[in-house]
Amino acid sequence: MGSRVLVHRLRWRSITTPLVLAITLAASGARAAEPTAADRDTARTLMADGRAARDKGDLTGALRAFAAADDIMHVPTTGLELARAHVALGHLVEARETAIGVARIPERPNDPAPFKAARETARALADELDGRIPALTVRVSGVPEGASVTVSVDGTLLDGVGEAKKVNPGHHVVVAKAAAAEATREIDLGERESKDVALDLGASAPAAAAQGPDEHPPEQSSTGARVLLYGGMGLAGAGVVAGTIAGILSLSKTNSVKNSGLCTGDVCNPAEHDDLEAARTTATISTVSFVVAGGGAILAVVGLLLQSRPSEDSSARASRIEPWISLGAAGVRGRF
Repeated sequence: MGSRVLVHRLRWRSITTPLVLAITLAASGARAAEPTAADRDTARTLMADGRAARDKGDLTGALRAFAAADDIMHVPTTGLELARAHVALGHLVEARETAIGVARIPERPNDPAPFKAARETARALADELDGRIPALTVRVSGVPEGASVTVSVDGTLLDGVGEAKKVNPGHHVVVAKAAAAEATREIDLGERESKDVALDLGASAPAAAAQGPDEHPPEQSSTGARVLLYGGMGLAGAGVVAGTIAGILSLSKTNSVKNSGLCTGDVCNPAEHDDLEAARTTATISTVSFVVAGGGAILAVVGLLLQSRPSEDSSARASRIEPWISLGAAGVRGRF
């Protein structure tokens, strides 16, 4: 009899001991998940920092602070502030997801009134945002046979091509790839807008094959010609203006000295030598300016000729033009 009682006690203990241990571990885990007093104090500080940043217009800083506080507490009030920060930044998709998460936080009997109010506000915010978030539908055609297609929006892979995708308002870059073909399109979406984006990979592949790695677009190939044309015109104009002004000053100074009564023919009083030397210097500047203007005109003509050529072949790309200017002359030399 005593042995049977002992066996029953042993069996009961073998059942109850693991059960009690499991309950104890679960309770300790739940207590460990609860924020400590220090955690709550940190969260309060973060919430205050977030509100201060928001009042100053630092919306990104406010978002960081509210997110850090919500990571610690994960209660309706911190989650609601995080959702509102996303709205302020135009992150309507993230705001709605956050608001839905706040509304789904389980209620507890001892929840304070602000928690209950935050749940209701978050639920209303999620419903409002649902109608404001724009939608984007991507359709891809011209896919090479046997190739798989990947579509990304702003660098993030898109699931469900051909289906409406909720995205934030603003500018977006849509890229479709399949094998060696690629197509890109940029699009702007406002709140409540729904747009389709059609990408044709069949049209993009020939264009990529037609332009080899060593080819240059016409705009790039004619850049040098435009530089010569407009640079030469500017140089010529500046040279003419400077030469004319310097020439007028030189003539005026020379006439003033000769009409001073201190000169006989080409012989002048030594007192006038400085004025005569200044007049000669100004005349030299005038001459050099006109020479520079001539060089600029030559460069402009060369640029005009190069720009009017129908196309550039390999020999044309190897052309080399070097302007030269010396005292009393100017020009260009090179291979055309």
